[in-house]
Amino acid sequence: MTGGMRYIGVDAGGHTISAAAVDFSSSPPRLCSAITIDTPADRGLSSLLSAVSDITLRLARGCDSCRVGVGLPGFIDKERLRVRRLTNFHGCDGLPLGMMIAERLAEKGLHAPVSIENDANCAALGEGLAGEAAGLSDYVVLTLGTGVGAGIVADGRLLRGAHGMAAECGHIAVCEGDSLCGCGGVGHLERAASADWLEGRAKEAGLPGDFKKLWRARGESRAAEIIEPALEALARGIASVCATLDPEAVIISGGMARAEGLAAELSARAEKYLSAPFRDSFELRVSKLGGEAAVIGAASLPAGEDKR
Repeated sequence: MTGGMRYIGVDAGGHTISAAAVDFSSSPPRLCSAITIDTPADRGLSSLLSAVSDITLRLARGCDSCRVGVGLPGFIDKERLRVRRLTNFHGCDGLPLGMMIAERLAEKGLHAPVSIENDANCAALGEGLAGEAAGLSDYVVLTLGTGVGAGIVADGRLLRGAHGMAAECGHIAVCEGDSLCGCGGVGHLERAASADWLEGRAKEAGLPGDFKKLWRARGESRAAEIIEPALEALARGIASVCATLDPEAVIISGGMARAEGLAAELSARAEKYLSAPFRDSFELRVSKLGGEAAVIGAASLPAGEDKR
């Protein structure tokens, strides 16, 4: 892949950073090349900037010009210029990360505009372009991984809200108690059901701190004590989203979504919380794109949402 304009999407997750050059000339769009690296262990500002710029430079080799979109796990301001809060990284809050990444790239000889967006919003755009939401105009994508994120498309448009923070479904209050979430609130879905929190609880209980192993052991009492409340919290969250938005489908994505049987469990549990009129239309789907959705969505940002 040489010459011409290159669209590069980056998904900066808490465990891995994935990136690819995306070809939008075909339908659906396709990844021409892809790279995944481990997220720097310290999850700090400097290492994040270095990792994103380095992976972008690798993908930009040989092109005349490129545009870069970066999906970030947290709150972004309405103008999509500054991060308001990244719950899984530190030292980034309040900073114009897009401009800072562009400056890092320019220092290394690549002059490219860089757009930033919430990572789950990127996943929602990607699912609409090439995944389970193709052809839908009203849908929700829930990303279940290091944190719990969401992207909402309503009447064919990405929902951002008055202050740019719409769709933060990981921070809806579904739990009792005063357990503090990384965002600063209490009782949140992310605190109850994200992989990071579940793995932390598993370690405290003397179990392997790995969600896959925890899920496979869910029939055992100690694992069930951790998994069961998380499933109930997710089911309540899904039912609440459906009652609020009346989507055509809810699509789950992320590392946790691939757990065998998880979607069926969540669907059955969510139905008991749904009002009767919603049950006939309720549909829970599992993303087939996985992490590719956020990369495709991120790559679509610089050229505008008219690509979706």
